[in-house]
Amino acid sequence: MSLTSTEIWNEMLSRLNSTYNTSMIPPNVVMNPTKRHVTFASQMVLTLVYITGVIGNVSALVILFHRDKRRNRKHLLMLRCLAINDLVALLGMMVQMYITIYVGSVMSTRGFCSLRVVWRLFGLFSGCVAIVMAAERWLALTRPFVYQKVSQDPR
Repeated sequence: MSLTSTEIWNEMLSRLNSTYNTSMIPPNVVMNPTKRHVTFASQMVLTLVYITGVIGNVSALVILFHRDKRRNRKHLLMLRCLAINDLVALLGMMVQMYITIYVGSVMSTRGFCSLRVVWRLFGLFSGCVAIVMAAERWLALTRPFVYQKVSQDPR
């Protein structure tokens, strides 16, 4: 008799559930799903860091959109995208932190966890852009003729 992958998966889950024993949990461990995972002091410090980052990114965007017209257009676009990327990540993580703390029933949903991964990816992408910027500077300093050829504007 051949089993499908779904049947095999269901069988594995039923075996796992039947072998799981709640008596294995030590008696001093209290299973409380509404427990805060962040202390109030940590929450205030994180909020201060988030607000500082938001203010910094908004001020950078104001400067980059209104005052700074002398820069190279490609660099200006890249800096604007970096600031917007960081701003979205900071706002998303801050809002999600407050939802996690004050609306406990949402924390366990799959979509909420996926959203947390998305905010982390925004931060990862900013790091990737910084690495690309560093590689570009390295190329410009160590191989100026190659950099000149590669980075010429097609206009």
